[in-house]
Amino acid sequence: MKKTISLLLCLALLAALLSGCAGKPEPTPAPVETEAPVQAHRQPIESEPEVTEIPAAEETPAPVETPAPTLAPELLVGVSPLMWKVMDAEGHTLYLFGTIHVGDERNEAVLHLVEPVLCSCDALAVEFDMLAYTADTQLMMQDMAQYVLTDGSEVSDYMPEELYARAYALLEEAGLYPAMFKRYNIAMWYQLVESAMIMQYTELDSDCGMDSLLIERAYELGKPVLDVESGSFQSALLNSFDDEVYRIVIKETLDMADSYGESTVKLYELWLSGDRDAFWAYLAGEDVDETDYSEEQIEMILAYNRALLDERNLGMRDRALEYLASGQTVFFAVGAAHMANEVGLVYLLSEAGCTVEPFDYISFVGGQT
Repeated sequence: MKKTISLLLCLALLAALLSGCAGKPEPTPAPVETEAPVQAHRQPIESEPEVTEIPAAEETPAPVETPAPTLAPELLVGVSPLMWKVMDAEGHTLYLFGTIHVGDERNEAVLHLVEPVLCSCDALAVEFDMLAYTADTQLMMQDMAQYVLTDGSEVSDYMPEELYARAYALLEEAGLYPAMFKRYNIAMWYQLVESAMIMQYTELDSDCGMDSLLIERAYELGKPVLDVESGSFQSALLNSFDDEVYRIVIKETLDMADSYGESTVKLYELWLSGDRDAFWAYLAGEDVDETDYSEEQIEMILAYNRALLDERNLGMRDRALEYLASGQTVFFAVGAAHMANEVGLVYLLSEAGCTVEPFDYISFVGGQT
């Protein structure tokens, strides 16, 4: 199990979901005849959304003259996150950028750095448009319903007593009010635990996530925002795994308390630096000792990793190729874990016949002046 991957995969969805349920009363599940806890219902994963047609160049909304924020010069020091320029056989262009779903004020420096590229593009593509998603209350509540235990049980019925107590204490310390979530399933609790770990052991903030900043800026510039996946797709995916997987990853995450802050900040610093080899090696990490788990548990973990990363990467590759074929230029920004190593988009798009080259910020800005 790679312990660094989840930071780049799930927190954007959690932030959107929590914004939807903030201030709302605890759900009241419908009663059932049996009192024995049963496996939480898992809904089938919906198909990914159809490709949103990118407006033709002449139809693209005119940029809004909203100046980029003034930045302290020191925030730009050492900030050069990885980006690639992708070209297909017809010469169509796409910019590939790996995001991170948390950060600090230096993500404003990243936005400042990539904004000239975003301005040159016809559209921004992200995993899903969080602003549009959170504005659709009906859709969010429909997706949130997947996390609600409707059989009369509580999440404590699906975790060993000690593990539940540890998770509860962490959420309480982080101010996430765990009693409010007791009727939500273990898939939601894993996302809550990840968020609480960030809050308790780092100074990083999901409100500074690169995805959110890019989406907000795209709206200001009048750029269309396209969904590579969707919030509903990600919710269904996270609710498709066996509860045993979440028992394992919650325990692993809680066991990282002594090193979580240091390792998470290191990951963020490597992302900011643009040191590809170091960042990708850190993402690859080390597998856990397989002797800690049964063969069945190992297979569950491997399937979980494949579904969250490898299989989604294939869908993202196909979406990128569709955007390229459209002839419009898209700024394609998804979690940085989706770029890396032999299963990542950089490799997959190269294998698909595209030219994928590291992007030079300085040369690009120079060429625009």
